[in-house]
Amino acid sequence: MEPSKQPPGRPRDARVDDAIRTAVRELVREAGYAALTMDAVAARARVGKAAIYRRHASRGELVFSALVHGREPEPLPDTGSLRGDLTALAGLILGIFGDPVVAATTPGLLAELKQQPQIAARFQATFIAGERAEVTAILERALVRGELTEPPDPALVHAALLGTAFAWVFLLELPPTPGLAPRLAALAEAAATGA
Repeated sequence: MEPSKQPPGRPRDARVDDAIRTAVRELVREAGYAALTMDAVAARARVGKAAIYRRHASRGELVFSALVHGREPEPLPDTGSLRGDLTALAGLILGIFGDPVVAATTPGLLAELKQQPQIAARFQATFIAGERAEVTAILERALVRGELTEPPDPALVHAALLGTAFAWVFLLELPPTPGLAPRLAALAEAAATGA
């Protein structure tokens, strides 16, 4: 068996990655997304700007990597019902949107996603695809349990859940109250069943 080849150059230092991620979160919390600069991140992380640019080509990519790309999705339980599973997913989405750093960053990051297709593609392939896979698994379990008579469109159910949560938090600027997750789940269930 051949030994695995290591990429040329020094391996990346995980401490630098962690320092950059922490600096991004702190700076966004303190001053907002618009005020975030590579210089400020370098100073706060105590690294050179070159270390940041070796990892991230732009501010949007830096923020995406620090706040979205590295986020490990929480495994959701099989609650035994479509409504219960959708409520758990709604709670997860609202938890992400309720993070003050994510809330402060999302509007600016979405604007940059429109201007940087490569970051938009990563966002779709990571964050959106992960949630879509969870919705698909929830719907497949509901089909097996007999709660659904035919397969619904996972994109429609996902949009009902994610889109409504997004509108609630970012457009209407309302807090994600404890009773909101089951109400969002009811809307997504209606999208799934055609009710």
